[in-house]
Amino acid sequence: MREAHEANQDTGVALADPVGMEVFCNRLLSITEDMNNTLVRASFSTNIKERKDCSVALFDAAGRLVAQGTQIPLHLGSLDGAMGAILRAFPLDQIRDGDVFICNDPYLADGSHLPDINIVTPVFWEGTLRFFAANIAHHSDVGGAVPGSIAGGLKSIFEEGIRIPACRIARAGEVDEDLLRLICANTRDPEERVLDLRVQMATNRRGAAAVQGLIRQMGLAAVLRSVDDVITYTRRRLLNRIGELAQGSYTFRSDLDDDGMGGDPVPIQVTLTVSRDRLHFDFEGSGKQARGAMNLPFNALRACVYYAVKALLDPDLAPNAGLFDPISVSAPVGTITNPEHPAAVGARSITAQKVAGAIFGAFRGLLPAEKTMASSNDCCPAIVFSGRWRERAGHFVYLETLG
Repeated sequence: MREAHEANQDTGVALADPVGMEVFCNRLLSITEDMNNTLVRASFSTNIKERKDCSVALFDAAGRLVAQGTQIPLHLGSLDGAMGAILRAFPLDQIRDGDVFICNDPYLADGSHLPDINIVTPVFWEGTLRFFAANIAHHSDVGGAVPGSIAGGLKSIFEEGIRIPACRIARAGEVDEDLLRLICANTRDPEERVLDLRVQMATNRRGAAAVQGLIRQMGLAAVLRSVDDVITYTRRRLLNRIGELAQGSYTFRSDLDDDGMGGDPVPIQVTLTVSRDRLHFDFEGSGKQARGAMNLPFNALRACVYYAVKALLDPDLAPNAGLFDPISVSAPVGTITNPEHPAAVGARSITAQKVAGAIFGAFRGLLPAEKTMASSNDCCPAIVFSGRWRERAGHFVYLETLG
């Protein structure tokens, strides 16, 4: 409540009543929480059901993130990137009620890595597109050279599994069974893949129905106005936190042991520039593009930045488009933090941890001692187990990460 009042006092922006805004924000979060619980409970793979390697989100018709229910902070960039890729490929006047979109590729659809498959569903009200329900889930295997589709030594994204650009997987409520079968046939456990993809689509239908219920209860105008208020509030609240920081530039460097293929350590360097109303993160000085799969796609880099800013400056800040506006990110193309196609990216979470650690380090001189986070424990080893199913055809693939 103090923050909402502060946003009104400091900026003069005409926001909704703080209590009403808090209630509305929690209504949105209750929808995403229900979506996430549905996805976890109804899924078939251990990676989604038990590891909860998934996230859900709501976007407005312009593609702005309205609310995210997240288990995995790295998914923040993937969902936002997927939404943008879909809107670039499909103009709003070509999207119909009952359509469903799918994508996963970091180069073709601004994804994170191939096992993370995005499903996005438009939400219509009285014949007009108003919102999108979206979710992302890490599938245990999407084909490629190795079980699990992730290995530090892979040299190209073409070794990492099936690449899915932004495309329709359902039209007017009818699933494209041919496309679904094609995608799943390129994995080591087609049966599990098809079941989990259907659960992802069902999760969005549940989220869409909840959004329509909210509009029915509040009225469309009130919902749209409240969405604008929540995004504005988040932006202003973050601007207030930025305004408390000393302006200037702050640099920190961390190192990966190697680039996935052995050799020398790889620097991960960030320079944080604080201005009156902006944080800019420049990754100039980071190592060249990795030979192996340690490369971090740019949208995943953005997610690391958003996560670190939220964690350090205001952990209770709502993850929506207002969080993105005061933050900018740059990284030279052809480096490990912004690779060129067709660099492998499957093990990008290891580099993501180092990026977050470097950002924590850059904030050392800016934050009071009680808010300072050490650049440490920034590793995420992954282990994949695979073998033949005893009771049915195909191979099981089980992934585990030690965070």
